Order: sequence, then C-alpha cells, then structure tokens
Amino acid sequence: MADEVAQGAVKLTADHVFDGEAYIGRADVVIDGKKIVAVGRDVRPDLVATNLGAATMLPGLVDCHQHLVFDGNGTLEEQVVECSDDELLERAKESARRALLGGVTTLRDLGDRSFVTLGMRGDPDLPTLVCAGPPITTVHGHCWYLGGECDGTGALRRAVAERIERGCDVVKIMVTGGAMTPALPMWSSQFPLEELRLVVEDAHAAGLPVAAHCHGLRGIADAIEVGVDTIEHCSFMNEDLQPDPSDELLAAIGASSTAISATFGRLPDAPPLDPEMAAKRPKVKAAMRRVHQLGGSVVLGSDAGIALAKPHDVAAHAIHEFIEMGFDTTESLRSMTSRGADALGQPHKGRLQPGADADVLVVAGNVEVDPAALAEVSQVWRMGEAVMSTEENRR
Repeated sequence: MADEVAQGAVKLTADHVFDGEAYIGRADVVIDGKKIVAVGRDVRPDLVATNLGAATMLPGLVDCHQHLVFDGNGTLEEQVVECSDDELLERAKESARRALLGGVTTLRDLGDRSFVTLGMRGDPDLPTLVCAGPPITTVHGHCWYLGGECDGTGALRRAVAERIERGCDVVKIMVTGGAMTPALPMWSSQFPLEELRLVVEDAHAAGLPVAAHCHGLRGIADAIEVGVDTIEHCSFMNEDLQPDPSDELLAAIGASSTAISATFGRLPDAPPLDPEMAAKRPKVKAAMRRVHQLGGSVVLGSDAGIALAKPHDVAAHAIHEFIEMGFDTTESLRSMTSRGADALGQPHKGRLQPGADADVLVVAGNVEVDPAALAEVSQVWRMGEAVMSTEENRR
C-alpha cells in the first residue's frame, strides 16, 4: 500500500465516521490527490494523522435539486426578470460557493436562464456541478421566464437537441404546474404522455438523464411510465390539491429505477412557504416512506434558492425532514450522500471508500445522536483540496 500512495497523502481521523452507507465508528480516511485511497482503523501507520477528535466525518452532501440563479427575494419571476445574464452568472457563482461551504460538494442545478451555469463546471472553488440549463416547459408554463418554453413536438425535439449540443448534463422538464407560477394549477399536467415520452427517448438516446418536475398524480404516473430518471417534488396532488396516491402508483414508483428527489430543507424556525401545503406534508412524506419500503429511492433535492427560507447552504437542515418521514439518521444520511450520488449517476461521489472522489465533510459533534450537528460545518474537502476550515466565515 505504501508504494501505491504518494508522499503527499493526507490522513484524517475522527471519532465518528459515516462512510456513505453506515457508521463505522472511529476511523481514518486517507486522501491522495483527488481520491480516497484507504478507510479504516489504523490504516497507513506511516502517515501522521490530523485528529479531528469528537467530530463526525462523512462524505460531502449531494443536493440533487438547486436553482443557483435564484436568490429568494420575491417571486421566482421577480428574482430573475430584471437581471442580465452576467448578473445571474455572478449570483450563481456566489450561490454555489455558499452551498459548498455549507457542505454540499455535489450539486445539480435544475433550472437556470441562458445556460449560464454550464461554464461554472470544473471550478475548484465550487461544488461538482451537474447542470440542466433552462427547464423545458409549455408556453407561459411553470418557470417560463427562464426561457425554456416549447409548443408542440417539433419545439420539444429542438429543445432537447439544443441541450445535447450545449453539453448539458441532464434534461429538466416541467411535467406539471408549479406552486410558484400562477399559470395553471400545480396538479395539472403540462404535456401529454406521448410528448413526454419523446423528450425522454431523445434525451436517453444521447445518454442524458431526465429530471421531471411533478406535483400532480397523472404527471407522476406518466413520468414513471416513460422512464424518467428522477421525479422532483413528487407531491402526489389530486385535483383538490390533496396528496392521494393509489397503492398501485406507489408500488410502480417503488419498483422503478426512478428516484424521488424530495425537496426537503429550510432554515430552522423559518415559517412555511405555504401554510396550506405545509399542513399536507405529513401525507406526502408518508407516501414517500411507503415508496422507500417498496424498494424505491428517496434522495435530497433542497430546491435551494426559491425562497429566503431556502438559501443555498440549507441542505444540512433537510436531515430533520428525513427523520420526520420516518428514517433514522443512517438512512437519512444515505439519502443525502450515496443515494443521491447514485440518482445522479455519480457512484464515485457521496462515499468515503477507496477509489471514491475525496469529497469530505467534517462537522462538530456526533450526528448519529444529534442530527442538528450536521449543520455545524468545520471542514469541507472537495476533490482532495480543503476549501473551508472553521476560520473561514461562510456568511
């Protein structure tokens, strides 16, 4: 082993280590370059360890749903309509940096304008970014002001082709309406089944996954039928705006390879974005838990940026909502690390194991017994480089 690891290798030791799958107690993590090369107790005795003491060391968080061009001030349209593309790019960079300092080392942006986030990929001062560009929507549909409006089959195919040509990592489509665009009810489907199928087929033929924004029951069922890769929100709303999924729909999601990207996470003590919707969240979470019990995957997608209660470093607070859903801390952290990485097709992320990317989060305290400690970030490592310590002021 000593011959395989360069002299620049770094060894970190913590009393509490979560490796992306399970707590493994006190352990060492050895980083060489951009990769983790060893994990375990008393590995690489030739290296002097940095002892992190009573901290918890875990993989960097994977947030499957953010909006880096939003800043939370006003309606979604108001947040972008008066901004130039250059201003949105600068805001997106600041947002991504804040997410990284909050422990998010892999981030999927599911809706910008003018494809401004694509050029941010590869910046060592930002998380690893997975970018969709403007979400595909109907004319004056949900988030139309981001520039992804399409009318008819030809426009949809051209939109997918443009995202392929520009090098997007994922195609985002607004299958149903949304709560924050008053164009149509959030439960209402925006696209017929065959148009949705066409988008998925064209994207998959080019090797791109599809993320489907879905609140309504029909939209969710259609998304599962055509094989989207993730369902965002997945609120299970009927026409009366009540979460009312059938057993058959829950079973279909559980049996599919489609992950639910649960838009959990808001600042502690912040009022709910919509009190009426907040009252329905327990039923939504119960349905998601049933999907998990049936073999499905529920991962973190914070929807950061849409409101002041959801800043771009909010992801760590989502652990409380996973626990409210019925997960213990172990399963909650899986959803926020390794399961999220798998949902994004990035198996080298979200894990502390040999061969994984060296994305490491260190937080004060023992998250297993105090989930709130996940937000007490003391160190962040991205691809083997320390990008934050307790001396850096995140705010």
